[in-house]
Amino acid sequence: MNQKPTITLSEDAQALAVKRAREEGFESVEAYIDALIEDDKQTSSMRAWMRTRLEEGLASPSAGELTQEKLERLVGEGIARAAR
Repeated sequence: MNQKPTITLSEDAQALAVKRAREEGFESVEAYIDALIEDDKQTSSMRAWMRTRLEEGLASPSAGELTQEKLERLVGEGIARAAR
């Protein structure tokens, strides 16, 4: 038996979900929530990838000092990669 969970939203959350689902062209609130969960999964995966790459880079003998400028550049590169 494949039973779907039931999620209860507050009135404010329900109203916002209905509004955002309409604005973004989803067929239903359920489709909108599915998309939010998928986005969360991808974001989590990208964060893990970025963390691993940063740790590998910082462990490299040629890494040098991690300055604010270097960190901002690395984060920008990660964001650009995630947008592809």
